[in-house]
Amino acid sequence: MEMLDIVLVSYNSQKWIADCLQSIESVDYPLKNIHLTFVDNSSTDETVKLLNEYPNKNLFGSFAVHALDRNVGFGPANNIGVKITCQPYVLFLNIDTELTPNSLAELMKVVKSSQQDVALWELRQFPYEHPKLYDPLTMETSWSSAAACLVRRDYFLEVGMFDENIFMYAEDVDLSWRFRANGYKNLYVPQSVVYHYTYQNAGEVKPNQFYNSTFNNLMLRYKFGTVKDIIAGYTLFLSLFGIQGPSPDHKKILRKNIIKSFKRGMRFRRWFKKNRQKNFVPNFRGWDYELIRDGAFYENKLAKQEPLVSIIVRTCGRPSVLKETLLSLNNQTYKNIEIVIVEDGPDVSRCMIEQEFSHLNIVYQATTENVGRCKAGNMALELASGDFFNILDDDDLFYADHIEVLVTSVVENPKYKAAYSIAFETPIEVTSVNPDYQYKELFHNVVYREKFNRLVLLHHNYFPIQTVLFSRDIYDELGGFDESLEVLEDWDLWLRYALKYDFLYTEKLTSIYRVPASPEKTYQRQALFDKYLNIVRQKHFSNNIVLSVEEIFKDIEAILTRPQPIIYRVREMTPKEFVFKAKNKIYTKMKSLLTNR
Repeated sequence: MEMLDIVLVSYNSQKWIADCLQSIESVDYPLKNIHLTFVDNSSTDETVKLLNEYPNKNLFGSFAVHALDRNVGFGPANNIGVKITCQPYVLFLNIDTELTPNSLAELMKVVKSSQQDVALWELRQFPYEHPKLYDPLTMETSWSSAAACLVRRDYFLEVGMFDENIFMYAEDVDLSWRFRANGYKNLYVPQSVVYHYTYQNAGEVKPNQFYNSTFNNLMLRYKFGTVKDIIAGYTLFLSLFGIQGPSPDHKKILRKNIIKSFKRGMRFRRWFKKNRQKNFVPNFRGWDYELIRDGAFYENKLAKQEPLVSIIVRTCGRPSVLKETLLSLNNQTYKNIEIVIVEDGPDVSRCMIEQEFSHLNIVYQATTENVGRCKAGNMALELASGDFFNILDDDDLFYADHIEVLVTSVVENPKYKAAYSIAFETPIEVTSVNPDYQYKELFHNVVYREKFNRLVLLHHNYFPIQTVLFSRDIYDELGGFDESLEVLEDWDLWLRYALKYDFLYTEKLTSIYRVPASPEKTYQRQALFDKYLNIVRQKHFSNNIVLSVEEIFKDIEAILTRPQPIIYRVREMTPKEFVFKAKNKIYTKMKSLLTNR
């Protein structure tokens, strides 16, 4: 086991000390390999006294408390901690955190298997995960939170440690970007969990965080961005005068910060001028430093039960595409899964699966002859032995917590037999076909973000196939895919299930639905959807509809009052147009069906 320094910065932190240290004592990692260093930013409470008198110091490799005579800020205090320690790896850990028992073991397992170009590893925070984007295949991320991250000491020293011009907030973004500018990578380690009690309530806005983070966003634009980025930053900053801030002296603080920004900004700009050759391009997105995934204040928790989940994968002679899907499954934090793969045609993917993914619980079968998507899906469902099913086509991806989030949702809400989450729609283009397919993701759109509504679902499918986890009970009762359908078979499946059972909407983005970027392919695809649209609608409208008149009106009201429209998979009319037509045409049809049944 690697020797490890843990550096914790404290400031009036007495209420956190006991729980934080108790969690470190309870980790599944040799405590003698852990060296604890506390740097106190001149606390006025009992923090230093409690640390100095801590009774279990001898459990660790070393235990040191360095008390400063003034508050130098978060980044500078961590730099002091690094300077007085010596282990090859340094874990920066906020004192208002608690490590989970296997967090360090999981973290160091990933560290040991990482390439030499990785400089930083970030732990996943509970209950609120940082919602920034990461690559679900490589786990690479653009920036990492310093509340719980591990760095290689030599790389950290090489890039200049934390920027001491930043007192608090955004120092971790700055460090992450300097790592990347120097050719290093930041990795996300979602299986290594730390509880971070940074917010009392979901959506809380803390004044100190608000003013420091907005000011430092502007400073990072000076340091890494273009002139256009800086101008955009000032536009954002000026817009803050028009809102009600988190403190009574809101405008006074903003005026002070904007005056201070001109002189400070020139100091930060020096880095840009010295490092033009590095060609580092940041991704400023308003106040964010990266595209974010919906669900910033989804309360993450681990399921109390871990039922077996069967992941149904349909593929067709393209192992390089399937490989990416399997990589995203390999990265799942929920481990009690079975992957059922049915290949429509010859067993082209068998060799790749056996050579590269033999460690996964995989059931594989090839049909030899082409039987179609629906038949292949039904074969996989018949082979599956899980308590729950989730269908993942071979060109779509899960984020690491997808199964964990949905299983937790249904376990904690047992009245539901199905749950679904939010997804990106991601246009892709194929950049290489031989010898392997290589995809380039062009951009991400959050397209599928809609609460459960039967009337909307009767109009169009608003959640992609991979977003839904459903119980074996539904499948046993209502069956699988309609093999007469060429496309929209998932919509037909959800309609059959949803007309009898409610689906639980889970407000977190956990997957990627890939679609072709080519206008020609998009047009062909849409034409096929349009052909089957009426077929599926007619099938369900002509059946014995189980909706009541009250449910219909309730659903129409939900559409009218929802805060924002969604982008539709079938884009034949706007939500408002549909609602007005629904009031007359659909309601009349439903009433007739209900009256005559």
